[in-house]
Amino acid sequence: MNEVQVVIVRDPVQLVTAQQQASVLLTEARVGPTGPIGPIGPAGGSAFTRCRGETLSALRVVYEQAGEVFALDYRDGAHVGQLLGLTLTAGDAGSEVDVQRSGAIDDAGWWWTPGPVWLGAAGTLTQTPPADGFDVRVGAAVSATRLILDVSDPVSLEV
Repeated sequence: MNEVQVVIVRDPVQLVTAQQQASVLLTEARVGPTGPIGPIGPAGGSAFTRCRGETLSALRVVYEQAGEVFALDYRDGAHVGQLLGLTLTAGDAGSEVDVQRSGAIDDAGWWWTPGPVWLGAAGTLTQTPPADGFDVRVGAAVSATRLILDVSDPVSLEV
């Protein structure tokens, strides 16, 4: 097996071969092109990109229907079973949105008390459990600014 050694110097390029060993001298080095963008979301999380069916703010719970995502309300019995995750970006209808299903999300604007977090009205997050509609725990706050997404199945509170 040949061993290659690369040395950068200001002299012209030379290639020297001696008993299965080669040295390459380069006159200059250049930065290569930028690589492809990596997957969205944090390590250990589950994130993906979808198309918005309506204008959405970041950090809203959404459901998916016909390839588009919409804000989910805790009282929406027709769509609560289609809960997809939490939007990571804001934007207008027809644009792409990054959605995260599990894992940690940090936001400096949050002021959580450590404990459970539920689906609220119009896709918002709340630490007040619902009294009607559907009880959907979306995760737990572990600090004032960090939420661990771990969506539970919806429980109907209607009698």
